[in-house]
Amino acid sequence: MSSMVTIWDRHKSVWKKKKFLREIYSGWYTKIVRDLAPGKTLEVGSGTGNFKEYYKEAITSDVEKLPGIDLRVDAHKLPFRKNSIGNIVMVDTLHHLADPILFLEEASRVLKSGGRIIMVEPFPTVLSLLVYRKFHKEPFIFGADYFKPQKKTNKLAWDSNQAIPYLVFFKYRDKFEKKMGKYLKIVKAEKISYLMYPLSGGFEGPQLIPDFLAPGLKVLERVAGIFRNFLAFRCYLVIERNPALHKRS
Repeated sequence: MSSMVTIWDRHKSVWKKKKFLREIYSGWYTKIVRDLAPGKTLEVGSGTGNFKEYYKEAITSDVEKLPGIDLRVDAHKLPFRKNSIGNIVMVDTLHHLADPILFLEEASRVLKSGGRIIMVEPFPTVLSLLVYRKFHKEPFIFGADYFKPQKKTNKLAWDSNQAIPYLVFFKYRDKFEKKMGKYLKIVKAEKISYLMYPLSGGFEGPQLIPDFLAPGLKVLERVAGIFRNFLAFRCYLVIERNPALHKRS
């Protein structure tokens, strides 16, 4: 059994057991569905395929063959025709890619005019970095430069740099706009998820509060949004294909 399938089994079991975690992801998925553009929706890095429970029309995919997943796909070389996809959805996938800029170039090729890439990804703040570094094995490598050509894209699926979304869309947004602005524009770059996610334990850790406290925590979550710059564990990104480019081409 491959390591990916082993992780799939563990995560599927956690998904079934943790009602609190499902509620968190349900909020993210609802937000994603509201922002979808018209057209086919491809999920890249589907893992256990949970998004499809909320949006049945989604085409699920992953880098390895996994149970219940529609397609085996390398995000750096998408097997779709030009201008054929309405949306690409990714939850915790971009930071696992060896060359995120190459993926964005591929995405801009296959997306229709006005099509969207919608992502939920890790985000570094004072609180989240403290928790991630202590309890999560995936690193934040802030010195990486993804706007230079990357040496290889054939890496292990679970290798990662959680700083990728921050570096590409926040810290070096000017570089993104200079390199990709002709093709893609940032519609939303929001800092989200403050208390609920770390207290859920995610897929790898123990849940730190009982389910009956979840309603009260949801209220605190909304209040904590005032301090998103210090507390956010995630970012929510909507990147749109430039419609004007298709008119010219």
